[in-house]
Amino acid sequence: MSRPTPFVAEAAKAFDAASQYRNTWCVPLRITSAFLFLAAFISGCQRPTPQTDANAGDHSSAIQLTDDNFQSEVIESDLPVLVDMWAPWCGPCIEMKPTIEEFAAEIKGTAKVGALNVDENPFVTEKYEIDKYPTLILFEGGVEVKRVYGKKTLEQLRVILSD
Repeated sequence: MSRPTPFVAEAAKAFDAASQYRNTWCVPLRITSAFLFLAAFISGCQRPTPQTDANAGDHSSAIQLTDDNFQSEVIESDLPVLVDMWAPWCGPCIEMKPTIEEFAAEIKGTAKVGALNVDENPFVTEKYEIDKYPTLILFEGGVEVKRVYGKKTLEQLRVILSD
């Protein structure tokens, strides 16, 4: 059997050294990666509790829309309807809820405001291709006439309805 050339011997030593280096850092790196993943997973699971019909109480001015009542409350409505398409995990959606309620109380009788939880109502969400939150859609005569995205102030809501 022949002896390896000096180049092959040096390459083998370098490979062994690299393997030893890799093995030295591999385990701590994997442990650190696992710890970071676990920390991110745990913190991601602590979402704010969504406000539902049970939390809203009887003072709610906005109509709670569902896949079942959307046709009768929005499409067949004689009044203009501003629909807030919101998600319980969406921070701006939750922050805007008091503004939506105040606006609904302000325009009662001249127009309606409805709130639709997109997570619980997939039919309407898909039909109107809702992929940004919050999405506000104004319906007149059962037809979509305006669509805006993002958190809005009370004054901006007034402008949406008046245009």
